[in-house]
Amino acid sequence: MKKKIVAMLMASVMALSLCACGGGGGDAAQSGGDGSAQQSGEDGAAVDNGGASGEITKLVVAFPTWTGAPTDTEKIQEAMNEITRDKLGIEIELQVSDFGSFNQSMTLALSGGEQIDIVSTLGFSYANAVQQGYLSNLEENDLLSTYGSGIVEVMGQANIDACRVGGVLYGLPNNRDMAQGRGCAAVATEYLEGIGYDLSGDSEIIRITVDELNDLYAQLHEKYPDKEVYRPGTGSMSQFSNVDSLGGSVFGVLLDNGKELKVENLFTSDFYMDYCKRIYDYNQKGYISQDAATDTTAATELVKAGTLISYTTGGKPGIKAQETNLCGRDMTIFQTMDNYVSSTSVASFPWAVPITAANPEAAMKYLNELYTNADLANVLSWGIEGEHYKVGEDGLADFADGVDASTSGWNHSMGWLMPNQFLTHIWVGNSPTLWEEMKEFNNSAVVSAASGFTFDTTNVANEVTAVQNVYNEYQTSVEYGFVEPEAGIAEMNEKMMSAGLQKIIDEKQTQLDAWAATK
Repeated sequence: MKKKIVAMLMASVMALSLCACGGGGGDAAQSGGDGSAQQSGEDGAAVDNGGASGEITKLVVAFPTWTGAPTDTEKIQEAMNEITRDKLGIEIELQVSDFGSFNQSMTLALSGGEQIDIVSTLGFSYANAVQQGYLSNLEENDLLSTYGSGIVEVMGQANIDACRVGGVLYGLPNNRDMAQGRGCAAVATEYLEGIGYDLSGDSEIIRITVDELNDLYAQLHEKYPDKEVYRPGTGSMSQFSNVDSLGGSVFGVLLDNGKELKVENLFTSDFYMDYCKRIYDYNQKGYISQDAATDTTAATELVKAGTLISYTTGGKPGIKAQETNLCGRDMTIFQTMDNYVSSTSVASFPWAVPITAANPEAAMKYLNELYTNADLANVLSWGIEGEHYKVGEDGLADFADGVDASTSGWNHSMGWLMPNQFLTHIWVGNSPTLWEEMKEFNNSAVVSAASGFTFDTTNVANEVTAVQNVYNEYQTSVEYGFVEPEAGIAEMNEKMMSAGLQKIIDEKQTQLDAWAATK
């Protein structure tokens, strides 16, 4: 296994990486509670002491972070094994990659038949993984009902069903922020103070207009001409939009927050043109680094290094503390658009059991534990208490004594990615009632009329691949402002249409109409 992992990681380094934007954008469970009913796997029906026989099953658990495997990954792995070795008869190996190379590394691993038992689909497209046949049917042989009853109780059947593709369940949703604050930017507070920006309010997120954000960037550039004011990411356009990306792709979308079930071509819309013109203006004014399209360094790392001022993120309760933790600098969050639940919000990046899993039953048992065992969830999210974090008298977690964001050996700041964030300690800087606020945030957001719709790419698999290849060729140059928008968009759209974009749009409309007819 070690040799395979080394080979995979070497291949990943050679691969072109996606540019990870620093944001925890996602959307959280609107039903299914906070997971607290099954602390530490207390529901005897949900767990099975597989360790009673003395036999140990070895599983591989793969997920990305923005910057790759933290230094204490093996130590965390052992701490998790101490919890499940005797209880479940299971030990895991954590396989952690950086976000930029995760898609490539997982594709290499799964296409090569390498053992991966549990995988996050963040950065490894859920829809594409299903289409490629990489993921197992989680209800085959009653896998979920037999070994994952705790997951269904925590998440609720409606959220489970939102992850179906063509009626088949290939993934399980995270318990997190299902809504997303759209049009958000994180800005390092020290630079705002440098231009005299009024930060006297007590709101976690500051509501402004796009014009006000543009003016803010102009002031920052004038004051700090040697720093990169803004770094776009591959998800920035979708985040700064009112677009519902049906099926998780922008090849056929609903505009205007999905108020109407009319599938349209994003690349001929006024919104897309206006967005690209705004970013082109940023680029022409020198706000964006000239190597932004090729540099795969996480935006949060650039802020931490003191070379970048601002980047795109997703708004939600707790976002200020999350981004401050990631950057090692106090961050201020601005929001220009609504909170939104899209069609794919619940199923944005489910956890799945790949077809290369050595033991699907054990994998489901382990997933069940991650959704129901607070001790296990906290180790995976925050590390080892007393070494990586501590819990204060107020019940809030903070870095352990002598440790900070830069020196901690387990500081991925991606609790929202883990199966059940609502089981974990709330981090200092957040409200003690954060998880209750998160549920209210989810329930009060604008909801797409297509919420819960999933797109089956089977009939247009070749077209999706071909159009995606065109988009990969043009996206950063067009959406990072390196080409004149009217010419760049027209050329990209023409090639996309030739590759089958209209066929994808038509297929989405057909499936959406059929889905709507059942509601």
